[in-house]
Amino acid sequence: MKKISVLILFIGTMLFGQNDEKILIAKALDDWHAAAGLADFDMYFGLMTEDAVFIGTDATENWQRDEFINYAKPHFDKGRAWNFTAFERNIYLNSETNF
Repeated sequence: MKKISVLILFIGTMLFGQNDEKILIAKALDDWHAAAGLADFDMYFGLMTEDAVFIGTDATENWQRDEFINYAKPHFDKGRAWNFTAFERNIYLNSETNF
């Protein structure tokens, strides 16, 4: 009985832990999109890591973070960037994910 309880606790921790991580990821993505909608340059690019790659609406549109900053800054400076609202999101984690 003790082994079963430990196994259930372990599985529960794994499942809920992943849900917590997914919630944090979803929140960061929502904040990131909201920052663009508000044209909040500092918040938007503050949520991107230095090695981030922005993938645009075209499959060939891949921007390294600093290149994307150079492109996007004038739009943010005008007070209008872009506004996206997620209607579906799938977040997958693997065992090597660390936060």
